[in-house]
Amino acid sequence: MAYGPEHQDDYLGLLREAWGPGSMTREEFAWWFERNPSGSLRSVALADGNVVGVAAHTLLPMVLDGEERLASFSVHATTHASARGQGIFAALEAKHEREANERGVSVVLAFASAPTTPIFLGPLGWSEIGRLRVWVRPTIRPLRHERDHGVPQLEGDIARSWPNHVVRDQEHLRWRYLDSPRGYETLLSERGYAVLWPAKLHRGRMIAVLADLAAPAEELRGLVRRAAARAASRLLFALPAPDQRALFASLGFVPTPSTLHFMGKALAGALDTNPRAWRFTLGDTDFF
Repeated sequence: MAYGPEHQDDYLGLLREAWGPGSMTREEFAWWFERNPSGSLRSVALADGNVVGVAAHTLLPMVLDGEERLASFSVHATTHASARGQGIFAALEAKHEREANERGVSVVLAFASAPTTPIFLGPLGWSEIGRLRVWVRPTIRPLRHERDHGVPQLEGDIARSWPNHVVRDQEHLRWRYLDSPRGYETLLSERGYAVLWPAKLHRGRMIAVLADLAAPAEELRGLVRRAAARAASRLLFALPAPDQRALFASLGFVPTPSTLHFMGKALAGALDTNPRAWRFTLGDTDFF
């Protein structure tokens, strides 16, 4: 059934049981779902009046095959241990795919977890696109200087030269980073920006996250260095694009064993399953 405000405590409680205390706060819940300019979908499953399953989709504008279209990301889903194996996630996801189709969504996408991968690729009929390698570097004690406030004052999509990607215009960047309760820091260059999450609890440890990075090639090195200097954790994680990996390696980053398992399904038109046809940063996920 559709999510209602009366389900919020149960929704957050299930996320906390699944992912730990750093899963999602009330403030994050309102920001992510209720203030997203493109909208969202949320549903719950009930058993004997109790919420035993939750799932959602985040709608985002993307450039797909050179055209701006609406896409939907499957996010923030889990099922209570007592109800697993009953097809709850598949049913909620299928419901959201129908609703997304009614809203004109072109493709549904996900960075799937291990439990959801066989459901996406099996009964839901999704296609695997690829695994995106996460990189990391050690950091030093953060330097103390004034951080930038705001987003680049540039017209339109700052990432327009990228392959398939989430549109990075003023509206999206303000919602995604400036309006977030997570404490992101923006670092501006002349024609681009970086976004840093200086300290985040992830799987029981504090890490720093280079959440976003969009700038001309000649400005990238300076932005990454500034982000590393501001990190409030011993480790800084990032998701460099293939053509950025040499630069990141020269700045002390190394690939980790961790990957984002990227998959999707076409609702209208076709889904490009070539991983090089897509570009994401860690900030394009719901958990970074």
